[in-house]
Amino acid sequence: MPREKKYKEAEVIEKAMGLFWKNGYRNTSLRMLSKEMGINQFSINASFGNKQKLFLESLKLYRSKLQKLINVFENSSNGIESIKHFFYQFAEFADQNNSKKGCLMVNTMSEFGLDVDKKVGVIISNYEEQLRTLFKHNLELNSTKDNQTIERHINYLVLALSGLALATKIQNEITINDYIETTFQHL
Repeated sequence: MPREKKYKEAEVIEKAMGLFWKNGYRNTSLRMLSKEMGINQFSINASFGNKQKLFLESLKLYRSKLQKLINVFENSSNGIESIKHFFYQFAEFADQNNSKKGCLMVNTMSEFGLDVDKKVGVIISNYEEQLRTLFKHNLELNSTKDNQTIERHINYLVLALSGLALATKIQNEITINDYIETTFQHL
């Protein structure tokens, strides 16, 4: 008969997510996860299979938290101002409580580059596609720009958002705000 879990899975995934977000995948050991989550390594493996699967669950949780922010963006229709507002909200999300952790999605892309696990890559790709769609929708509002220019601006915004995510790890609020304001001077 299987033993009853003495922990809530959602709570331990939240703790694991925080550790992966802070340290990255490679710099987070099972021992660190066990200590942070308050469960032994056997329980981690029994519940999640291995560190990689726990990371995937952590990334899914992070993505669901980020989705709440994206939902607000999705329901706005003020063109470039909506995108700019999203950038400010994203910077605040990426630097929760002055944690200087950046964005788990961008951190993961930075850590793995093209060698990212296929399942992790799907989560990140879907996130980027969703952003591209929202950027395009808002850029097309009240715009006289041609499709090629809009596509270039979408690429610019995706890269600018990644840069913002990295900047939140090391820069102060004034510098972040300057970065966002300057980004939107070029649109």
